[in-house]
Amino acid sequence: MNKKFVQKYMKYQRFILPGVIALGVVLLVFVLSISYYLVFLNLPMNKKGTEITFVVAKGDGVRVIAANLQKDKLISQDFTFLVYLKLSGQASNIQAGDYKLSASMSPLTIADILTKGRVSSKKITIPEGWNIDDIGTYLEKQNVVTKADFANATQKSYSYDFLADKPAGQGLEGYLFPDTYQISATANAETIVKLLLDNFGEKLTPDLRAAISKSGMNIYETVTLSSIVEREVSKPEDRKVVAGIFLNRLNTGMALESCATIQYILKSNEERFTYEQTRVESPYNTYLYPGLPVGPIGNPGIDSIRAVLFPEKTDYLYFFSVSGTTYYSKTLDEHEAKIAKYLD
Repeated sequence: MNKKFVQKYMKYQRFILPGVIALGVVLLVFVLSISYYLVFLNLPMNKKGTEITFVVAKGDGVRVIAANLQKDKLISQDFTFLVYLKLSGQASNIQAGDYKLSASMSPLTIADILTKGRVSSKKITIPEGWNIDDIGTYLEKQNVVTKADFANATQKSYSYDFLADKPAGQGLEGYLFPDTYQISATANAETIVKLLLDNFGEKLTPDLRAAISKSGMNIYETVTLSSIVEREVSKPEDRKVVAGIFLNRLNTGMALESCATIQYILKSNEERFTYEQTRVESPYNTYLYPGLPVGPIGNPGIDSIRAVLFPEKTDYLYFFSVSGTTYYSKTLDEHEAKIAKYLD
């Protein structure tokens, strides 16, 4: 063997073994890191973890979110979670909202929920004609907010242009638009009120606003009359006729004499009332006081609002309903004859 080659081999041999060892250590660290990374992503922090509400606030950065996940003991390592989001290109996909998360979920599952915006929500349905008291009772039964909190929230001040002609001191009765809503699991009463008001604003389209301007009524008066129509009859075709009747009575100075306003005053679902009951003192009593009551008696749907703005014009001045059928009359004698025939 060449003497010089042997010398060179012996000279560099002392560097080869440490280099091999160092490379082996690097590879081992790499393999262990990858293994830890995969184990971290796929194994939950606590298989018996309970579900909690995790809030991602608007404007929260991915670092803050990862740190909060670790703080709430949903993941064990915020840095590793952050690395995954960066490498997978999902760091900017997390959406604000309330999420139902648990330490029994793997970090991969948590990341999937957050980046796909699977927020925790609850469906609520507000029927047409319900008043604030009805809505509050329902929300409390649904464990959403208390009835008292909801009532208090409706007395607060809100900045919406359609509230401009609402008399001072009057609440939001009439403006809480009936519909089905998806609400956050942690929504408070004020948030829900704003959601309903936002919907009212969307439903009050430019064509409806123009129709209100032409009607001679303002928005508050329109909503007030619509709330009465809503409670009096349920069929769309009847609403248009009844709206026309009420407008006829208003134009001739007659009292509206709406049983729906007595229901509101007495908090009753009865359809017929005694003479004494129609004499109950209240600014909502349309038997005692001609014209519109002091305010809405419930929250009307869009059909009732449109019925008031686009009524069917007739010569009728009287009506009553029984078993889903509404009977109309032009004179008091005709009205009383029909009552005797169909009611008495």
